Amino acid sequence: MKKVKNVLITGGLGGIGLNICKLFIKDHNVIIVDNKLPNKSFAKKLSDINKKNLILYKKIDLEKTSQIKNLFQQLKKKFSSIDILINCAGIQHLSSVENFSEEMWEKVISINLSSSFYTSKYAIPLMRKNKWGRIINIASTHGLVASVNKSAYVASKHGMIGLTKTIALETATSPITCNAICPGWVDTPLVSRQIEQRVKKNKTSRKKEELNLLKEKQPNLSFIKGSDIAALAYFLCTDEAKDITGSSINIDGGWTSQ
Repeated sequence: MKKVKNVLITGGLGGIGLNICKLFIKDHNVIIVDNKLPNKSFAKKLSDINKKNLILYKKIDLEKTSQIKNLFQQLKKKFSSIDILINCAGIQHLSSVENFSEEMWEKVISINLSSSFYTSKYAIPLMRKNKWGRIINIASTHGLVASVNKSAYVASKHGMIGLTKTIALETATSPITCNAICPGWVDTPLVSRQIEQRVKKNKTSRKKEELNLLKEKQPNLSFIKGSDIAALAYFLCTDEAKDITGSSINIDGGWTSQ
């Protein structure tokens, strides 16, 4: 009988993370790590997608290294392996460099980048032991290009791509791969808040600000679907993708082609 693989998804209750969970739950045990827990009706809805596999929710603060370490100590006792790690947790803060809050800088870097380092640090030995593993970092087009007022986010996503390449090199001779997915604008709560800020600032409609946002960056003038990002992550976990490692794969409607 084929072993059901275990996948750990950070930020699993967020916009992109939730789409990834919904896809992987169909044939994987899913461990969702987030700074919140789902309400009962939502948890049941997610469970109903496939009752056969295990869904585990872990509420931790990804800013705190000790909590990440404790998480993996708990998981090692419960599971024989962590086969797939998908680092999806991320936050955003908009401000110019000169006005950027020091506290927010540390928070963005900790959650977006440092947490991915620590989850990878503790997952890789488990993958080596089981002679198979996949690490997928949900980066961003902002890991490849910059935008004004997003210094911490841009720095964290550039760092995530650097981390991805380093892990790929360090695991290159083993059956472990590490890749980054770089989405453009996705209709997530994080992007929605940015649109709301623009609506307030420019005193226009949401529909107009959505179009303006897309016109500035994304040539196809369409938001990327979270389900398409999930499908790409799923493919990277297949045997057909075993030679794809250290890659930063754009799914950005032509943004970085300009």
